[in-house]
Amino acid sequence: MATSAPTAPDAEAAPHAPVLTDPSTVHRISGADRYATAAEIARSFPAEATRTVVVASGLDFPDALSAQLPASITDAVLGEDREAGAPVPILLTKPKQLPSATAAALRDLRPSKIIVVGGNNAVSPAVEEALEAYAGTVQRISGIDRYATSAQIAQAYPVGLPTLYVVSGASYADALAAGARAGADGVPILLTHPTGLRASTAAAIRNLRPESVVVVGGEGAVAPGVLADIAEIVPDTTRVSGGDRYETAAAVAASFEADTVPFLASGLDYPDGLTGGALAGYHRSPLLLSQAGHLPAATQATLDVLSPQGLVVLGGAGAIGNGVVNVLDAQLPAWIDELVVQLLSFNDYHGHIAVDGDGVLSPEQDPEQNRVGGAVNLSTTLQMLRSRSYDEQTLTVAAGDLIGGSTFVSGLFQDEPAVETLELAGLDISSVGNHEFDEGVDELLRMQHGGCHPELGCFEGDDNPYDGADFQWLAANVVDRESGETILPGTEVRTVDGVDVGFIGMTLEATPALVSPSGVASVEFLDEVETANAQAAALHAQGVESIVVLLHEGGYQTGTYNECEGISGAVVEIAENLDPAIDAVITGHTHQPYICSIDDPAGNPRTVTSANQYARVVTETALTVSRSTGDVIRDRVRAENHLVLQSVKDDPAMAEVVAKWEARAAVIGATVVGSTSEAITGDSSGNRGIETPMADLVADAILAATDGPDEGGAQISFMNVGGVRASLPAGDVTYAQAYAVLPFGNLLVSVDMTGAQIDEVLEQQYQPIPDRGSRPMLALGVSDGFTYTWDASQPQGSRASDLRLNGEPLDPDGVYRVSTLNFLQEGGDSFTAFTEGTNLLGGPEDLAAFIAYLQANPGISAPPDRISGL
Repeated sequence: MATSAPTAPDAEAAPHAPVLTDPSTVHRISGADRYATAAEIARSFPAEATRTVVVASGLDFPDALSAQLPASITDAVLGEDREAGAPVPILLTKPKQLPSATAAALRDLRPSKIIVVGGNNAVSPAVEEALEAYAGTVQRISGIDRYATSAQIAQAYPVGLPTLYVVSGASYADALAAGARAGADGVPILLTHPTGLRASTAAAIRNLRPESVVVVGGEGAVAPGVLADIAEIVPDTTRVSGGDRYETAAAVAASFEADTVPFLASGLDYPDGLTGGALAGYHRSPLLLSQAGHLPAATQATLDVLSPQGLVVLGGAGAIGNGVVNVLDAQLPAWIDELVVQLLSFNDYHGHIAVDGDGVLSPEQDPEQNRVGGAVNLSTTLQMLRSRSYDEQTLTVAAGDLIGGSTFVSGLFQDEPAVETLELAGLDISSVGNHEFDEGVDELLRMQHGGCHPELGCFEGDDNPYDGADFQWLAANVVDRESGETILPGTEVRTVDGVDVGFIGMTLEATPALVSPSGVASVEFLDEVETANAQAAALHAQGVESIVVLLHEGGYQTGTYNECEGISGAVVEIAENLDPAIDAVITGHTHQPYICSIDDPAGNPRTVTSANQYARVVTETALTVSRSTGDVIRDRVRAENHLVLQSVKDDPAMAEVVAKWEARAAVIGATVVGSTSEAITGDSSGNRGIETPMADLVADAILAATDGPDEGGAQISFMNVGGVRASLPAGDVTYAQAYAVLPFGNLLVSVDMTGAQIDEVLEQQYQPIPDRGSRPMLALGVSDGFTYTWDASQPQGSRASDLRLNGEPLDPDGVYRVSTLNFLQEGGDSFTAFTEGTNLLGGPEDLAAFIAYLQANPGISAPPDRISGL
């Protein structure tokens, strides 16, 4: 199957699908022979597309393989300059005689120009002279052989095209489907010798300087050595192929939009497909292949995915039998009733606007360890995927945590860079996540509606204030405690080609345990299932049948990024209880990729997806909707996760935005604030239930900032492992690296706590409660001088023992000064025992304290373990 990403066609390159009188039945274009069929195909072009006509041999096919010339190229060949246009008709001729069907078609089409493709043996001078009676200008394009002719045609195209296609010049079937794709994209097809790249072909590739090359056909058609030689010229060279000609055509067709009008031609007899490919390309439609008496499985499966809104068969019953047409006629009404809504989704962006050179999924999720992520690649990937859908039928959505917990470049500017990149990437709707509330409700509302930061001001100048997000955050289960109203809309309805699709957006109910409680004190977070079911009922009452939930809560699985092996976590119970009226669930929070099917309460399978994290994966869901009922056809929904490969071409507009913010951050970020004598590990590899050196080091920094009599008088400090987001390498530490460790902007606080209360804090590290979801164990880093023993084999509530401060046992009734983050002191991460502290005193921001500690301790090393058994 296809090994390359779909190529995004020029939006102006070709019209939409043909308009058929009765799309519910197959439309056949045929004539008495290949010449008459080509004539009928040419007559099927609209009049404005027939100003130029190509004539090629009907007996010697190689010239016709690459004879698909867009109108702009035919004009350029003849010395005129015109904007890009769609392919022009191809007529066939005998070598020494112009067939009557071809002559009649030329009389009907009345072209201004005719281009003869091929040498004198293919189309004789006598035929060329006869053609002069039908057009004011006749011109020939030819070379010494089929490869040189193909190269000569290709040289008429402009240089620097996004793609060109290469097919075998010895076997013709692959060129049929490739012709439709090339015609739709307005790019050339080059012929190659199966086992060796001819000099003329190589020269044409060099001269055209395409950004990428797609070789169509298997290794038997185009040998690996040929592909390697092409890749030496154009590194971005890939192969699209299948097990046979039918599967190859299906692989090419997969790059076309759903809900189009495909063309079907014989895979064994080529003239109809060669001339019909130009018409398919004109209408930006795929061309699939069939046997005369049997529809191949690959063709059937691809048509089922494309959900045709009509179907055109090329050639008579001898080429495509009536039995095949009858099979297709039986399926067309159901296909025509289907509307395929493309949903592109991602989650947990966390302001990762820059490319991370080490960005990979886990080896289990992606054994190939592809480099993935970055806003420039996210934008390109979304554009490529959108090329498989009509503009009005695609929506881009997200499942929360787009901001908060962000990288230095975005977080330094309150995540306004993240919002700008998401707007440019084309995001339409997102649920809120817990990190959207990191700085409280008011800051989230500012991010949605606009305005400069109340303390930091306008990052792009007072005359250019932040104007808010042009995508909509949804928060169906976040309500104001006084009014009971949602702080942001709970739902949004989009009308897609006359059908309403409703979206419900929610964060996890446990959000207050994950953020600073003071920032969300004015709101209440409601149960996910109860909220979604109520909202679904409300949407249904409005007449909305197709409903999708965007949920910032997720699960875990052990397979690759497109699997659902052993799915577990909170999302399972939620999905099993969401009302059957809800048709799909797009999730996040756990930073995992999966494509799952989880039964709804009625026992019907329902698609549940997640796209990993940091713009490294995009989920493509084909939400197939019945036009007649407006409801999703569950068994026709398909979903697939796509890697956001760093090898794709950067989106230049996105690159400009990212570069702007990187330049502003670089000045601050490059400042050296300390140094280490060795690497200090902060990454817990997703396991937040272990002691890490960086969490202990941050606890030391908290203690240093709060141990003075006027600063809090702290004796013991705690840091949650989950709040540490990066490691430090050996050597100099920059501001940007320090920020990456502590990106949340928490404040330090000091309180009085008894020894018994401190013991309770430690016991609360393990809590198998709903608020903890799939992470019942959340460890705390501890400051120098404080030690204890952890025994996971003991009952809950009795796992921490031998608590000591500077070697002395803690007195359960004694009072100690404890410092930590305001997030924890307010009960974040379900550490409610911290809230029992008294005599609270505020302190500096965590990052400022950390930087001060690094500056005071140059060449610092990783602290030793302080907890036995953890």
